[in-house]
Amino acid sequence: LVVDTGGFEPTAKEGILAEMAHQAEAAIAEADMLLFIVDGRAGLTPQDKGIAERLRRTGRPLLLVVNKAEGMDRAMIGAEFHELASGEPLVISAAHGEGVRELVEEALAPFPEAEEPAEEGAGPRIAVVGRPNVGKSSLLNALVKQKIARTSAAPGKTRLANYYLVESPIPHHQPLYLVD
Repeated sequence: LVVDTGGFEPTAKEGILAEMAHQAEAAIAEADMLLFIVDGRAGLTPQDKGIAERLRRTGRPLLLVVNKAEGMDRAMIGAEFHELASGEPLVISAAHGEGVRELVEEALAPFPEAEEPAEEGAGPRIAVVGRPNVGKSSLLNALVKQKIARTSAAPGKTRLANYYLVESPIPHHQPLYLVD
C-alpha cells in the first residue's frame, strides 16, 4: 500500500492545509516505511527540517528522496540535504522517470518477496510525505507509468483519496495498492 499524502504542513491549524496535515499524520502512523520527498530545485527549506524531525521521531524506516533533479548535478543536490540527517538522499526526477526504479527497489528491500498473491491491502504500507508541490503525485504517476494522479505547478491538487492496484515494478513482489 502506497499512500500519496497531500502537502504536509505540520504547523497548519485550520483550513485545507490542516486537513491535509491530518491525512499525512494518519498515513505516517499506519506506514511501515516513509518516503520523505523534498524539492531539489527549491533547495532545503525550514519546513523540510521540521518535517524531517517529525518523521525521524516515528522510528519507522525513512528514505529521503530529492525530487525534481532533472538536468542537475545529482551529487551537489543530494549534498545539500544531508543536513536533514535522514540517511543518504536518493536523487530522482519522478516526472522524467529517472531513479524511480532504484527508489522502488530500495523502498521494498526490507520486505520479503511474495511467495503467493497477497490479499488486497496486505503487504508493506508506504507513506509518501513532503511539503506541497514537491512531486509526490508525479512519483505516483512514475510508479504506475501512466498519469493517474492530477499534477499542477500550483500546490494543493491532492486533496481526496483515490485508490489504485498496480503490479509491482520489481519481479516477485506483491502488487502495490496506491492511495493518492
